[in-house]
Amino acid sequence: MATTICDGFDINIFGLIIPSLMKDWQLHPAQIGLLASWGMFGMIFGSLIFGPLADAIGKKHSIMVGTAMYVILTTACGFVHSFTVFAILRFFAGFALAGVFPLAGVIASEYSPQAIRSRVTVWATSGMAIGTVIAAIVGIALIGPYGWRSMFYVSALGIFLLLAQSFLPESIAYLKRKGHNKQIGHILHRIDPSFTPTEEDDYQLAKKDPGKGSVSNLFKDGFAKNTILFWLMFLSSYTFIYGVLIWLPKLMTMKGFSIRGGLFFTMTWNLGFILGIPLFGWLQDKFGGKRTLQVCWVILAVLISTLGFINNPYLLTVILFFTGACQHGCSGALGSYVTQSYPASFRGTGATWCYGLGRIGGTIGPMIGGFLVAKKLPVGYNMMFFAIFLIIGAILATFTTDFFKKKSAA
Repeated sequence: MATTICDGFDINIFGLIIPSLMKDWQLHPAQIGLLASWGMFGMIFGSLIFGPLADAIGKKHSIMVGTAMYVILTTACGFVHSFTVFAILRFFAGFALAGVFPLAGVIASEYSPQAIRSRVTVWATSGMAIGTVIAAIVGIALIGPYGWRSMFYVSALGIFLLLAQSFLPESIAYLKRKGHNKQIGHILHRIDPSFTPTEEDDYQLAKKDPGKGSVSNLFKDGFAKNTILFWLMFLSSYTFIYGVLIWLPKLMTMKGFSIRGGLFFTMTWNLGFILGIPLFGWLQDKFGGKRTLQVCWVILAVLISTLGFINNPYLLTVILFFTGACQHGCSGALGSYVTQSYPASFRGTGATWCYGLGRIGGTIGPMIGGFLVAKKLPVGYNMMFFAIFLIIGAILATFTTDFFKKKSAA
């Protein structure tokens, strides 16, 4: 969970500084949208590389490399005064971060009991939601008195994550491929002290697991349909998330609230994870990922369409909380659904390619948001436009096959 906090902090940190950055550097909304998209471009390429890399050299070491790169490059953003250099740093920070978030979810899924695997995986990836809340709290405390650069200085604290990550167990599927049976036995003994490993033990993966990480496996043995649908679902989801969350503080100021008020409303949205993460994790264990995502995305589309037309601050706070609960619940359920839909041997590749190609939506969303803001489209219609992507996601989910749910029923 601590590892996935970086992703949430990164999502929110840029959105929080937009009003101050626009004023300080005299930037146009379209320029801000382009600047936000550079980080997403980096994530696309990072995901495509980190997935196969993790399956080749191990998920644990890939996570540690990605974290170190992200923290150093993000901290450096606080020291630059050039639009171009800032964009380049965001690109490579996004490249590194792309390998961290999905792999953390993969390891959580791999070491979770099947009966509660969805809940554990969703909770592990809920660090993204916690990171957004932390960013909002830090932003409220620091941006006013110390300026937007202080947000990037705080990112340097993430380097302590490396110490915690050194205690992560390596993927058993990876260790099996490398023939490290002794390490597998040690890990299993830590999980269940009653198990005593011996040198003669031979550990096997699931029967349907080919034991080899490869992108081509995503399109074999009945996985092709789900793979394509997952990519499109992530694309729709990330277009919505980054299109709305990046611009939410600015949209709130367009409704007449102060910059500080915009930060408060952003924090309220992200606090919704307290309800959304456990609720949708439980729903997914009970009803499966497919049905959970269908219902969740439709409800979220209704809430976001209503949100832009509410001006009462108290009612707006309540609706924002429940909107955030659905958004974070959907994000967690989607990530959990994907990680449980691939065998352990190429789960890292499957997950990171889904997140990576989905980040294309993360590049499109901020630019769409910037275009709508520049055209001075009313906030309500702005929100309704992004609700379209949620309906698309729900429709796509209808055509997926929930392998995990079918297995449980059997």
